[in-house]
Amino acid sequence: MADSAISNYQRGFCCKHCKGKILIPKNLSQSTGPCPHCGEVTTSVVDEIPVLPVASSPPPLAVTIRRKSVGPLSPPTPPVSPEWRQTVELPSREVHPSLNQPNKRPAAKSAEPHRSGLISAILVQLTLILLGGGAVWFAARELGRKTEPPTLKIAEKDPAVVEANYIRSGWQKDAYQLLRSYLGATDAEDKLPFILNGSGLATKVETFYRDRGISDADTPADAFSIYELSEDDRKRGLFMMIYDQPPQFNMKEFFRPLASLEVQYGVDEADLLLSTLARAGNFALEPLRVQAFFKRTPGGLKLDWEIYAQTKYRTLRDFVELPETGRTGVFRVLVVEDVPEKGRAVAGTHTYRVVDPANTGDSARINVKVDSDAGRALSTLNWRGIKEGHPLTRTATLELKWSASATANELEISRFVCWEFLGLGGLETPAKVTTQ
Repeated sequence: MADSAISNYQRGFCCKHCKGKILIPKNLSQSTGPCPHCGEVTTSVVDEIPVLPVASSPPPLAVTIRRKSVGPLSPPTPPVSPEWRQTVELPSREVHPSLNQPNKRPAAKSAEPHRSGLISAILVQLTLILLGGGAVWFAARELGRKTEPPTLKIAEKDPAVVEANYIRSGWQKDAYQLLRSYLGATDAEDKLPFILNGSGLATKVETFYRDRGISDADTPADAFSIYELSEDDRKRGLFMMIYDQPPQFNMKEFFRPLASLEVQYGVDEADLLLSTLARAGNFALEPLRVQAFFKRTPGGLKLDWEIYAQTKYRTLRDFVELPETGRTGVFRVLVVEDVPEKGRAVAGTHTYRVVDPANTGDSARINVKVDSDAGRALSTLNWRGIKEGHPLTRTATLELKWSASATANELEISRFVCWEFLGLGGLETPAKVTTQ
């Protein structure tokens, strides 16, 4: 390297101890450090000194320039002869003005979208959509498929299983079919094949419908609901369905006069005309409750017509409300011991209340002599006057009769037929002491 080039980038100064020349970069500010010749601490000066030429192939330069440090100084370095020094010339910022300018890096190019990555993402989304659509279609097809119920082959071989299934739920289909056939018959004679003991009741059924007419449109078969009897009753072949329609208002006739505020708030009493015309019960249709009992016979299920007609047409109510001397009737009722009516207690009798099983509002209190056949049979229900006694209600079949008395007709139990309903679970007993 030429001397002029070296002088442009370096400057030198002499050590104040050994007067040895030291070269440092030209742009280096004043620094303090050990001398490379004598090892003493010296400080560089600002004045420049001429730079001597250096041999073309000098040995490795051993020059150490250190700034002032807080720690202990390193041991002095042995002096190095001037001929072994090498001058390293660095480019000058004056000669090369471009060095003073900041390093400008080319701006990074804007990242262009990778078309291949975008296409891959679209393909993945389309695949997921197709898979989801296929899963929904498959689930909808499986849910909409009608699966036939499994057939129980074991039921055809085991009579016990067949019988258990029938008394549990199998009878319901037969009962509905029988009820539809019975209600669909428009003549008394056509109804007899579906009635329990139809041949013995033929005359009674014909007489009954001759007076009232046949009208079963108000009680369709599909409106009946299943009523579960006890398992013991079902094992005996007794099943039951009920029809229950609450009271309704006939809106065409529901035009009542408005009562004054005094009457509404109880300040004044309503007169006879207002209380008669404004009573809501005068415009309400009666509730309709029907009990349909079925009994299993060798010819299939049969309908107990007597309890069906009694509950639908409320024959017990008609019998109680229309007294007629000598009139009799056999009814299936609920029986419980009751208190006598005020002023009508009779010595040597017990009072019993007979109630229609479907329409509990249709009832009557009857005084029964203790020493009569009916009194002895009903004595199992007595609870009044017994310590820790409580009312006991049972089903029974009774023959009621209107008899003449000194003051008026009196209702009495002329014959105790049987416990439970005759023809279903009860058997007719002779008119004497009757036990359970």
